[in-house]
Amino acid sequence: MKSIQTSHATPIPPKQPAAPRTWSRRQWLATAGAAGLALTACPLLAAAPEDSAPMILIPAGPFRLGTSAEEAAALARQWRCHVTWFNGELPQRTLELPAFRIDQYPVTNRLYAVFVAATGHPAPSHWRGPTPPPDLLDHPVVFVSRADATAYAKWAGKRLPSAAEWEKAARGPDGLQYPWGNRFDKRACHHDRGGARPPSGTAPVTAHPRGASPYGVMDLAGNVAEWCADGPGGGSGYLKGGCWLSSSPLTLRCAALGLSGFTNNQLDYIGFRCAQTA
Repeated sequence: MKSIQTSHATPIPPKQPAAPRTWSRRQWLATAGAAGLALTACPLLAAAPEDSAPMILIPAGPFRLGTSAEEAAALARQWRCHVTWFNGELPQRTLELPAFRIDQYPVTNRLYAVFVAATGHPAPSHWRGPTPPPDLLDHPVVFVSRADATAYAKWAGKRLPSAAEWEKAARGPDGLQYPWGNRFDKRACHHDRGGARPPSGTAPVTAHPRGASPYGVMDLAGNVAEWCADGPGGGSGYLKGGCWLSSSPLTLRCAALGLSGFTNNQLDYIGFRCAQTA
């Protein structure tokens, strides 16, 4: 099995004349409306929600993180790979996390475009301009580094999830191998099935309802690998969830870390979702 490796308050006085340099989504839309800007001339911005994307509450409590040595040995036999492939996931341990919220879906091009317009943050390279192609509005945003993802999360009043939070949201308290259960279901996620016509990019974030996690979080396997707030160090960050290029179910497991890489990577299979302390 060949894994993909990347190169690893004080209130503002009411008479203050200057507007904030970086606004929230609500502030920006309200200001634009008051100024009479023709948002309706741009369907992209007119269709963007004023409030945050839907989030799922993950309750406090323990869950199983990582992979046990016994499970790693069984998976290595099943998928004919060396057991050292699982080293980053060992040992399995029980971890208790406080309650938190996580985005139900990865951040889409539609939402990221509002952030770009509001802050002047550089647009992803594949947009070829300040707005995404219309057919990609509801696909997850890609070509974003971890710094890009962090900037969006801060603007939205959120943060990136830790790898542990991401894994709990994906596998539930019982340590499922995949968000939907312990058996791989090729119809539950967007990935390379190894056929004559592999996918050539991302899919809409709502395209695979069968892939819901025990908490109802969607699109956690395949489509895009997602940035987490932490990582192994040395300029590298954790990426979770596999991606549309993943052909092996091993990479699509909740515990997998095989796509982790340098935090400045901006690639066509890397995106993110946000979290928030409950």
